[in-house]
Amino acid sequence: MRIITRLIAVSDLGSRDIARRAGLPLQKVSDLLSGRLEQLSLEDLQILRETIDHELSTS
Repeated sequence: MRIITRLIAVSDLGSRDIARRAGLPLQKVSDLLSGRLEQLSLEDLQILRETIDHELSTS
């Protein structure tokens, strides 16, 4: 979780764009950033990680 939140922080994309690209509701990204992990599944976290990794590797 900490890795994903740090990747979001250094990303050029905002939370809204990351959620859109990952196909997740913005609220799930907001929940992650505020520490409410119980709102996210492992699959959600994996999708976010892959989305951010892809964005960072194409920048």
